[in-house]
Amino acid sequence: MKRETTLRPRVVMVGPEPRIYGGISAVAGAMLDSELPDRCRLTYLAEGTRQGPLAKLGSAVTALARLIWLLASRQADLLHLHVGDGSSYYRHMLYAALGWLARTPVLLHWHVPGVGEAQGAGLAGGLQSRLARWAIDHAARVLVLSPAWAQALTALSGRSDAAQRMVVLPNPVDCDRIRPPEDPAQRQADLVLFLGDFTRRKGVRDLLAAAPAVLQQRPAARFVVAGGPPPSDVADQANRLGDAVHFPGFVRGADKLGWLQEVSLLVLPSYAEGLPVAVLEGMAAGLPIVTTPVGSVPDIFRDGVNGLLVPPGDVAGLAAAILRLLDDPAAGQAMGQHNRQQALAQFDLPHYAHRLLQVYREVAGNH
Repeated sequence: MKRETTLRPRVVMVGPEPRIYGGISAVAGAMLDSELPDRCRLTYLAEGTRQGPLAKLGSAVTALARLIWLLASRQADLLHLHVGDGSSYYRHMLYAALGWLARTPVLLHWHVPGVGEAQGAGLAGGLQSRLARWAIDHAARVLVLSPAWAQALTALSGRSDAAQRMVVLPNPVDCDRIRPPEDPAQRQADLVLFLGDFTRRKGVRDLLAAAPAVLQQRPAARFVVAGGPPPSDVADQANRLGDAVHFPGFVRGADKLGWLQEVSLLVLPSYAEGLPVAVLEGMAAGLPIVTTPVGSVPDIFRDGVNGLLVPPGDVAGLAAAILRLLDDPAAGQAMGQHNRQQALAQFDLPHYAHRLLQVYREVAGNH
């Protein structure tokens, strides 16, 4: 039995509805699409939705009930929790407590967005920090997106062995599915892509504020803003730019790949991040990228090599960075080629699944 548990541990994973949006949803979807479910006995409990408060409550209650049953009936060798921000943060602290009460090893997978180089681990302080310290101290392993996050969470812990229980595991990208176009001429020279939602931390308003300065120098520039229907203030900004802005809604699958292969530049001017999936997808697609040095970005992104870094909120700097890459397509192409090779070497999905399975087996074997 111990050998079977070690080779094919029974894993209960709790996270948002997979494959629907970016962020944790995209990471969870990538895990489910990898070899991981075939190499372990994986049960995924989806407890997040954007279909309204009642649907969200129903999803959370259903996931909680199933989790309690699986833990009480000893059907889990370990519990893998995707910890995000907002209300899901507190729900996952509850799930961690249930795992501890059931004496089931818990893996905390830390996705809470942060600023700077994981400054403050993305926490607001007070209750959030106290809960994080308890969960970290009682977790079998803590999966973090970069070394900076490992340091930040180690500093929160009260255990002397906290650093040894941190596992650096950057987010994955499916480089077989997300790839550059076979014909580089498919790319449009002045087409800029934004992938993200319309929360203020993603910085889309800064991108639209920078657009007039870009259009003044390059009137043919166009901005594709993919992230669902725009709120009224974003729509008003776009309307002032005429036909320079296009909102394709949420893009997934072939539609997303089509845009990634058509544009010449990806821009994500975020104020806070974990390790943004949009940046990894842009890298896998061979694009140069303009983004901000927040969360885990500084650990994987070099200014002038992967693209250009701009301080959050620096609208003039953002416009200048976009213009610099649009004006120098040769430099952008070299950055894009570097990004593709880095994505293959560091973030490709098969490598990620293999490393995560090693962690599962180690934790289940110890337990």
